[in-house]
This record gives sequence, C-alpha cells and structure tokens, in this order.
Amino acid sequence: MGTLNDQVIELLESLSRNPPAQPWDVPISSYRSAGEKLITLAGEPNRGCEVRNFHIRLPGRTVGARGYRPKGAIGRVPGVIYFHGGGFVRGSLDSHDRLCRELSVQAGLSVIAVEYRLAPENTYPSAHDDAMDSFLWVSEHSDELNIDSDALAVAGDSAGAMLAAATAVDVRARARGATVKAQGLLCPVLDATMTGTSAERYSAAPILSRPVLEWCIDQYFPNVLTRRSPAVSPLMRETLTASPPALIFSSEIDPASDDARRYSAELEASGVGAEFHEYAGMPHSFFLLAGVLDEGERCIADFAEKLSRLLR
Repeated sequence: MGTLNDQVIELLESLSRNPPAQPWDVPISSYRSAGEKLITLAGEPNRGCEVRNFHIRLPGRTVGARGYRPKGAIGRVPGVIYFHGGGFVRGSLDSHDRLCRELSVQAGLSVIAVEYRLAPENTYPSAHDDAMDSFLWVSEHSDELNIDSDALAVAGDSAGAMLAAATAVDVRARARGATVKAQGLLCPVLDATMTGTSAERYSAAPILSRPVLEWCIDQYFPNVLTRRSPAVSPLMRETLTASPPALIFSSEIDPASDDARRYSAELEASGVGAEFHEYAGMPHSFFLLAGVLDEGERCIADFAEKLSRLLR
C-alpha cells in the first residue's frame, strides 16, 4: 500500500475516536446518516452562485434536483449534469452541495445535481435510467434553464462517475438530438466486477475498503450477471470511440484507482482525448473533505478549471 498523506493520517486519527459502523451492521438509514455527517469536513459553502431546488419529471417518476448558476452570469452558459457518489446506496444533494457550488463558481458553469434513486430500495437499472433520463430532460429544457445545449457535460464521483460515463457513451444513440461534449470523473468506479488489481492492493484502504465497495455493489446489482454488461461497467465495452473527451481524477489509496487508469488508457486507445491525474497519498473521495485536506481543495480547483476548458 502507498503512503497516506500526513493530513489524511491526522484526519483518520480524529475520526477513529468515534469510528463509523460497517454498513452491513446497521440499518441503511443509519449508514446514510453517517455519510451526511461528513458534510462538516467539506468546508464552507461558496456563496458566489444562485442555488435553487426543483423536480425533474421523468417517465413514471419524479427525481429531485438542485441547480447552481454563478451570480452575475449573463445569457446561456455551459452546463454540467452531476451525479453524486455514495456507492449507489447513500449520498444526496446536500452531501455534494459544496462541491457543486465550487464547480459552478470556479468554472463559470451551470450545474444540475440529480437526486437519483438509491439502492437497496431501487436496484439496477434505476440509477442508470435516472441519470440518462435526467440528462435528456436537461438537454430538452436548456432554454428555460439558460444553459448552452451545445456545451453540456456529465460529471460525477465514485458510483456517480459510473452513471456519468454510462450516460456519456450511450446518450448519442438514445437521445433526441442531445450530445455530451465532455465527461468529468472523480475517483470513478467503472468496473462492477472489481477486476482491477487495486481492489486487492488497497483492500483495507480508509474511507472506502474493498469489503464496503463489494457490499455496495451487492445492494445495487443483486444479479451478478448484470455486472459484466457494457451498459453497467464502461470498462467492459469493446470500444469507446463514441465517448466524448474525458477528465479523470483519481486517488492513489483506493480500491477503485485502477478503474480510472484503465479507462483513461482505453479512451486514448480508442482515439478519444483523456486527461488523467492521480493524487498521491489520497483516499477515495478525498475532494469531499476539502475543508481539512489541502489536496482536496486543489483537486476541486483543478477539476473545475479543466472541465471549463473542455466545454469552452
């Protein structure tokens, strides 16, 4: 295992005084509540954007959403549809609020965060369908959202990054004239079969261990046969030539770190532009802890700047 960053070690020591329970030992509601408590480590919310909650009406259901737009922005601006992480079982609009605010303000983007359905109450393909249909909804309502429909990206972290990547590669075949100009992935989980060597190398990693990742995958993909589907795991696709350019940031001390590296390499092999960066000594989802980790702050700033460049 690599060496954890000093600030990460200090944070883990403070968290160890009241260690969280394993997800299989507590009710799902308790596991979700524990995740929301980490919001205090994200840092102060950026007040430089306008924020509003609304609902997206999709076929047979409605999902919550939160829109972010830089204060003072004039006319249509590039847009990002964002899918939060949380292993398909937790995470919310609130847990990723600070991150979405920073993306909006620092990148000058309109960000639409989607509250897709969670497992185990909703198994595959619920979240995937919500991601795809929400993207199409935003594309079709871009005028009223004041978003440039020709400069739309999908983005997400962890499990949300899988939803973003799956939407990015499928949307051209399924959409009604909608296209994805770029995909931004943070600590992506892109192989539900966990065949990357990092799954074993960092099996006992902090923040996200292999057993916790396996448990989360079990909740959303109870049918193990679906996990090898190219519609589920982008790394199972024979070709990625239809994918848009990608910005991929990952963490070193992470059972899913190989997913990011492999996906970047396969995009490049398919002739698709991909910019990849791995943060040494960082655990999974470290950017959500930017209030206490300097590298988390730097990651967000760099991600925002490079994503903005892809869309402009």
